[in-house]
Amino acid sequence: MTDALITAAQFAPDAQPVVSAIVSIYNCERFLRGCLDDLLAQTLGERVEIVAVVSGTEQGERAILDEYRARHGNITVIDTPQRETIYAAWTRGCKVAQGRYLTNANADDRHRVDAYEIMARTLDETPEVVLVYANSLITATPAQPFGQAALIGRTDWPAFDRQALFIYNYIGPQPMWRASLHQRHGWFDRDFHVCGDYEFWLRIGRTDDFSLIPEALGLYYLSPETAERRDKKLSHNEMLLARKRYRIAE
Repeated sequence: MTDALITAAQFAPDAQPVVSAIVSIYNCERFLRGCLDDLLAQTLGERVEIVAVVSGTEQGERAILDEYRARHGNITVIDTPQRETIYAAWTRGCKVAQGRYLTNANADDRHRVDAYEIMARTLDETPEVVLVYANSLITATPAQPFGQAALIGRTDWPAFDRQALFIYNYIGPQPMWRASLHQRHGWFDRDFHVCGDYEFWLRIGRTDDFSLIPEALGLYYLSPETAERRDKKLSHNEMLLARKRYRIAE
């Protein structure tokens, strides 16, 4: 990885973050204010650390982050001079995150105001579970808050099943997992471009348990610009590679 400049959040010793939300930033200026406002509005308040990884962007996100950091002490910013894969960015964020739980926060997605509180509490109360995932509402209209979006559908994910995870990735776009997982299972594979999260879920799902929260806690923007939708062949090939690595004998 190339060198990066890190501007860390400053938390009091008795106010360490519960959750660190990793936001990979590349040419998403039009979504960023809404993303930050959404995360700052979580009921956990500033016990949510926002870890923004600015990965060789060509737009003005850094100025927005500076503006928000002047008002909020819970934002960590990592600057990389070159663009990296989203999974390289997530790994950078996870390595410096201070929360005991981690989640990815896509710049164009939104959350129910109590989403992180519910997910963190579930992990607190079920120590045998390492990752929780919830259903999402789906919109095709960008930059809408949760609860005000024009909806086109919602997910209905199944309960965790190891074998079923090899059929399709039902973990969804906004899971939360224990930061300690990375000590045992390593980091995201930075060479993946589309399915690095799926590869990681398969990796840890071989030995550890996940849990579904059967509520809609997130809003997913079905963007035509996602890498998965732009390059379906790449997505398919990466899915096959991930499954081949971790296939469970039937």
